[in-house]
This record gives sequence, C-alpha cells and structure tokens, in this order.
Amino acid sequence: MTHDPSDIQLFPWSVRLDALIAARMAAPFAWGTHDCCLFAADAVLAQTGVDPAAEFRGMYVDARGAVALLTDLGGLQAVAARAGESIPALCAQVGDIGLVEHEGRELLAVCAGPVWLVPAEQGLTALPIDSATSAWRVAKCPQP
Repeated sequence: MTHDPSDIQLFPWSVRLDALIAARMAAPFAWGTHDCCLFAADAVLAQTGVDPAAEFRGMYVDARGAVALLTDLGGLQAVAARAGESIPALCAQVGDIGLVEHEGRELLAVCAGPVWLVPAEQGLTALPIDSATSAWRVAKCPQP
C-alpha cells in the first residue's frame, strides 16, 4: 500500500490505519511486501507519514533475504525501535508496534486494541495482547 503525501493531511491517522488493516485482511503473505516488518512499517507510515522501512523496501523477496537484512539491521527489536519509544508491552495502544511470540517465532505486530495483528498466510491473524514481549509507542499525527 503506497500513500500519497497529501493523504496524510486529509485523513486522521486512525482512518489511515483502519484502511491499511482492512486492505491487509485479504492480502496473502509475501516476503518484501506483506510480512511482519513491512506491515509494522506500513502502520507507522499510515499514522505518521514517515516510512521507517524506506531504506530497505524492495531489498528482499524471500525468507533468506529477510533474515540476512534483519541481521544487518540489528534484528527485529532494532527494526521495531524505528517506530518510536520503548514502552511496557501491556501499555500498548492502538497503532503501537509490538514484538510477539507466535508458534515459536518472534514477529512484529500492530496493536489493534485488545489484540496484536500479524500477517498470516492469508490476511492477518489476531494474537492475545499478552503475547507481546516488547512494544514501541508510535507518535501519531494529531487528529485534524
């Protein structure tokens, strides 16, 4: 999902985040376009107008490339920290980014209130709010 910079001014962050989530509900998982890192980055972009993944978009297309890039970037926590200030995981609010454990793997997720959302084979999967081990507060654009 790409954003026109003028969209950032027209709609409040919550509308843009809701639109992103709605669009991704039917999207198949795809390394480099709809994976946990880019879903989290797209959520930050929707809320702030700043793309924390700008420097690495388009640099991988498979799991091997993703792992190599994550290693170069310092791991999932380093990538997540681009979203904002570290906060206690249980203090996350809608739109914040979390590091969750799911099926023996760590993933980046987006807080949707009482659940965390992560990309799944098809669409998004909701995980319990207590599945996050870390979280980062996204500094949202003020509502108009």
